[in-house]
Amino acid sequence: MKINKKECRKFADPGTKMQLNNGLLHAGQIVYIVRTAIKIIDSHKILILYIHTREKAAQGDFKPCMTMFQSRNDFVTLEHRDDGSTAWRTSAFNHLDVNWSLSSKSAFYSSKDEECVRKYFKSDKSGFLPLIIAQNAILEHRRLKRQRNRENRILDRMAGVKSLPRGLNGWIRRSVMPGYFFYDYKRSSRDITGVCSACGREVMLSGVKQGAKLVCPHCKKEIICKPRSRRGSNMYDRKTCQVLQRISNSELVIRIIKVYYSYQDDIPDVQIYENARQFIYKNPDGKICAEAYYYSYNNGFLLTHWKKGERPKYSQWQECYEADTCGHVYTKNLQDELAGTPWKYCPVAQYYNNWHEPMESLPFLYAYLNHPRLEHLVKTGFYSLVSDIVYRYTCGNIDESQNRTHKILGVAAEDVDFLREIDVSIAALQIFQQYNGIKNRQKLLLWQIENQVEYNVLPILQHMTVHKAVKYLDSQYGFLRLRKTKYGAQRYKDMQELVTEYRDYLEMCRKLKYDLKNSFVKYPADLQKAHDKAAKSMKHKANAIMRREFAAVYKSIAGKYDFEKSGMKIVYPKNPDDLVKEGHALHHCIGGYVERVADRKCIILFLRQCSDLQHPYYTIEIQGKRVIQVRGVGNCSATPEVDKFVKAWEQRVLNLIETAA
Repeated sequence: MKINKKECRKFADPGTKMQLNNGLLHAGQIVYIVRTAIKIIDSHKILILYIHTREKAAQGDFKPCMTMFQSRNDFVTLEHRDDGSTAWRTSAFNHLDVNWSLSSKSAFYSSKDEECVRKYFKSDKSGFLPLIIAQNAILEHRRLKRQRNRENRILDRMAGVKSLPRGLNGWIRRSVMPGYFFYDYKRSSRDITGVCSACGREVMLSGVKQGAKLVCPHCKKEIICKPRSRRGSNMYDRKTCQVLQRISNSELVIRIIKVYYSYQDDIPDVQIYENARQFIYKNPDGKICAEAYYYSYNNGFLLTHWKKGERPKYSQWQECYEADTCGHVYTKNLQDELAGTPWKYCPVAQYYNNWHEPMESLPFLYAYLNHPRLEHLVKTGFYSLVSDIVYRYTCGNIDESQNRTHKILGVAAEDVDFLREIDVSIAALQIFQQYNGIKNRQKLLLWQIENQVEYNVLPILQHMTVHKAVKYLDSQYGFLRLRKTKYGAQRYKDMQELVTEYRDYLEMCRKLKYDLKNSFVKYPADLQKAHDKAAKSMKHKANAIMRREFAAVYKSIAGKYDFEKSGMKIVYPKNPDDLVKEGHALHHCIGGYVERVADRKCIILFLRQCSDLQHPYYTIEIQGKRVIQVRGVGNCSATPEVDKFVKAWEQRVLNLIETAA
């Protein structure tokens, strides 16, 4: 029975007064004074509690601040606010005040008020205890009702889930879990008799050695040789598996199966159980939705132990076997289960069988519906591209409106086999797409992948062929990688830094109007010395137009790159002269970047220590949302502290900027 709030309003304020000489009104330890009454409201006997503020009552204001209406199975409170308005509250008596338990700071006005409560609940308890006990019982009844409703909805959700495939256990044993050959070690013995843990049979094998991989002659499974003396008492293996099943023509469920093999004897003790389910479906409007459930392992639920949501774990960065949904995929039933659904041609089986490694099926199914060329890329063998699309949420410059492989990838037709052979990633493909029409581009990409070079190669190729550029950089890096600055720091920590410096050198030669057709200029015997010499020769006086363009760049980005952490701060140059001064102070070539900044080819920012903002510390070059280089005194690389600051700045600021200058 719900309390009739409309009728209750008629009894909200009885209009009774209190005696001002009553000692209760002057007891400082009391905050609220409670008066009670029993009324027939809407044909039901209702207990009414008039809750007064003691301070106001002592001043002659006897209007209740709250009026609680209590029936046998419900309660509600009408709050009277200072501005004259009212509001209904559903909190229990003890929770009406946010600062403390209300009963601990309240008192009945008279013994008749207390007797009224005791009589209504037919209790021999004193004080507010009969009321609190009754309300706790009502709250528990409400909680159980809500829980039943939630669990009934979960049971309805699980109603369409079929039983697991019959061949699942055999597939797990044969294809997922490792097998062992347990034997007693015998010195200088050719053939050794032992037990295959996969099939349980006693077999004799030759070439047995700790850790060696052999094949069981009975079950044909690869088994690992392990002496019984090395097995110990706590040897175990555990894996996660996934079973995909159809719920309807528009919905699938991914069932997460946990497998635990413990070895105390030659034959493992096997535990296989389901601990999570992921539903994915496509709405009539085309929207793709997903829901997750996990098994709560006898957590005191009423109707089911399934619970909605992801399984809680200590940290998303910490491994948790029970919460892990990445596992091996049971593929034998996929053709039948996916038939008639939007995933009818989804190549999840082919993708999994390529590596036979654990994978997340839910993102793959989701990506399949969002990327129309995902199936094409899997079937043509570009598995790393698919991994980037599915799990790294990046498509690069892949054109999904095309049908031909080379047009989808944005490369020449003759490059498709090469890219498939190296299993190109999105990052490598984006680099290669810039090289269309360049001779020896395949050799160049392999060189970049091997040396982890990602950018600043194209400006170099404007002056020479791929073969000469690679040959020169390799020869220079052979001895320059050992070069240190006069301050003891390593000058070039990787090939990428050497490539960037070579680009800068060629750019300075162009500005200085050196003859770049001359091999002596283009291929100096010592790149570092030639670079530093060219930097000193640069003229840093920018004309008026360049100054205006330079100022416009920094006006457009004002405040966008602000960041301060660990006693370091990002500072903007005010004019071209600041770049020149920075280059002179730190002994590097940043002064030659004025024209590049004015042309919006890059942005230069200063990294300063908060304790001395005027003193140059490190200089940062960015292009778009990428930090190209961070240089200190004598072109030295960033310290671990500076590197940590820059990475935090990239994550919190740089990656969130919509448009970079």
